[in-house]
Amino acid sequence: RPSRRAASVRLRSPLSYRAKPDPARSHLLPPSMSIGHFDASHSAEALSILEDEVQSLLGRAHKARRELVEFAFAPLLPDKVARKLVERFPEGALREGVVGFDSFARSGEAVLGAFGDWYSLLVHAAEWRELSLQLLASLSRELGALNFELSPLAVGGYLELACQHARLFLLLGSVLAGPDSKGRLAAAAYCRMHQLVRLSEPPGWLDVSRFIVEFERPLSRLQADFTSRVRLRVADALVPLSPQLAAASDPAYLRSEAVLSPLCPPPKLPGSAAAAAAAAVPGGSGSLRSGRPSEERSSEERDVAHEPPPLLAHLGRVRLWAVYGFLLCPEELSQPGAVELLVAVLRGMYVLPVYADYSILPHTEFEAEAKVVARWIAKKEDAKRFPGLIRESRLAAFRHAPAARASARASLCTKLSLLLSHALDSPTSLASRLPTLVATLQLTRAEVEWWVSHAGAAPKEVPLREREALDRSLFDPATVQALLRYACLLRRLVLREAPVVASSAGTRLSVARLHVLEELLSQLPREKAALPPRAELLLSELPVHLAAAAAPDAQLHGLRLNVLRLVYELSAAPCAALLRRAEALRQLLPELHRLSLLSSAIDQPQRLVDEACDLSPLFASEAKFMQAVYAGALSARPSDCVALLELACAGGVRRPLVDECLGRLSGRFSELLSQTLAALSSRRSGSLGSVAPPGAEASMQAALPKLCALAAALDQSPPLELAADGAATAAARLLPREWMGERLEEHLQQAVRGMLLLPEGKISSPVVVAGGGAGPSPAP
Repeated sequence: RPSRRAASVRLRSPLSYRAKPDPARSHLLPPSMSIGHFDASHSAEALSILEDEVQSLLGRAHKARRELVEFAFAPLLPDKVARKLVERFPEGALREGVVGFDSFARSGEAVLGAFGDWYSLLVHAAEWRELSLQLLASLSRELGALNFELSPLAVGGYLELACQHARLFLLLGSVLAGPDSKGRLAAAAYCRMHQLVRLSEPPGWLDVSRFIVEFERPLSRLQADFTSRVRLRVADALVPLSPQLAAASDPAYLRSEAVLSPLCPPPKLPGSAAAAAAAAVPGGSGSLRSGRPSEERSSEERDVAHEPPPLLAHLGRVRLWAVYGFLLCPEELSQPGAVELLVAVLRGMYVLPVYADYSILPHTEFEAEAKVVARWIAKKEDAKRFPGLIRESRLAAFRHAPAARASARASLCTKLSLLLSHALDSPTSLASRLPTLVATLQLTRAEVEWWVSHAGAAPKEVPLREREALDRSLFDPATVQALLRYACLLRRLVLREAPVVASSAGTRLSVARLHVLEELLSQLPREKAALPPRAELLLSELPVHLAAAAAPDAQLHGLRLNVLRLVYELSAAPCAALLRRAEALRQLLPELHRLSLLSSAIDQPQRLVDEACDLSPLFASEAKFMQAVYAGALSARPSDCVALLELACAGGVRRPLVDECLGRLSGRFSELLSQTLAALSSRRSGSLGSVAPPGAEASMQAALPKLCALAAALDQSPPLELAADGAATAAARLLPREWMGERLEEHLQQAVRGMLLLPEGKISSPVVVAGGGAGPSPAP
């Protein structure tokens, strides 16, 4: 039993502790990188590390949120103890006199084991938060002009880190906010039990307790951080993209045959640099690099002309960057064009996804008091109009966005089908059409995420008559089902043809792209000498990396990291003047982005397609996945269930969900077999003179194509890797073909038993079992 001394010791209050976390404790960054200071090269490395880490933290936070909601606290924490822990957090001590203290003290190791992972997550999240804010503040100061068209790697990495930062702490804040927060209770119970049992504060207690107190209102805390420390430059980065964003969001643009086509170059987005450069060339169709007519261009130049615009490839993310960026730093709305950009984006959504099945209402978050809006927007006229614009955009989004997104999903089905046909006909072209393929898959992911977050959602601020008048067919899961089928087939094709794609990409890097790079570098003798020393060194080493790209089993992580370092070096403020006057240097930045994408196809094709096909929001919303998408596939097109299972396993979904999917697919498989066999039996009876039951022929005509398609899908499916589900269930591999064989054998045995059993339940004749001899089968 804990001693009386341990029960009376008070934990130190975090409210009087304002020191920053100790840099020596950080396990995220290399020792050479000090907190609070990053040069451009270190910024690239830190960004890569923090982005990988935040994905792990988001997954852990989502799992912890789900487990805490389902966790039964009563057996470990009596009601009185739980109430006192929350009321007195973080300073109060839980004394022996509290009713239920003895029961709480006896469950020491159980409490530590139950809440240890949650506490560890909070420690790591508090540490990651400090590092992320330091890096974002450094990038806000260091980066020059934020030109997304010119440098999508630098600008996209900067805004994506801010977006992931917001997602993580909004997700954690949903567990920590409120007086009845289970996250706060779990952390308080762990801290107090650690003090009682081990006579000391748990490691990182001061940081964690301060973090919990600050994030009781997560969005307010995030806005304070980004306003005072980061000064996120979201308006500088995204307002120049407003004309392109409006054009790309028009459903008519996506319906154009040339957009995302493997056969012809896409039309230029209005207002883009590519459109301006094409207009400057006579006829508007010349190469941006050389100005030569299209018939005189090399195959590499034609492949570059086929690449989709950078904005189209990141369209879904750009919309999220705009909303999250202005939520985090609403003072940016004072910039010219910022309010118009935000309202245009909000007219296309009325739910903002955070992570998996958790989301918030963006319009509600922008509805603030007049004095708060006046602090955000300097011009009085704009500040007065802002609340009305937000209300109007919510209603417009609810009325018009579902139809526009349904049209976009239908167009993407056509695009994916054409890409799949082209890739099947010519697998060697996958490397040359990789930008188009990745962009289409990313757009597919964005549309599926929009559908998941908006299907069934209706903000209470929307009038009741508008909610009742909404056409529910616009959320029909059939198009989502088709998108997932094509995405799965393309993913499977890329992985199957990975050696061919890697060989083609290696040749392109080591020959064609190397030649282009050397040609660009030959035009930079004076500018190269004016570059920072590290940028000059990286440029001189880049041709060596490209020349080695065609080697067997080439590992190009170092190449991608050097490309990212070079991009940030060239995007930093000291190089801004050089970029304005050197055309070759401006052409070098998009070329670096091209090199990074091609190198990923060589040594990590699976990660490339898995990130583009990441559908975790769909699989996390188990109700929408099982009751809408999967149930619809079972009924209308059972073969699509195999594709859904393949994508779910690739996303590492929970084993219970996979087991439920397999169980329902097994039942559907047996049902189709039974219908087909019954119809065949009825047809045979009819041929012998008996009267077949009505509808038997129609039943077989409906069931047989579905059965054959399902059998073909199972036969062609690759092995499915089933993720481990905690300590109880280990990782496993499912072979769909063998699984189908087992189902067939089970059904066949049941059918044979039914035919051979007499009414008394005895077998009337021997049964020959595959692989064995003939003999009397034992009675069941």
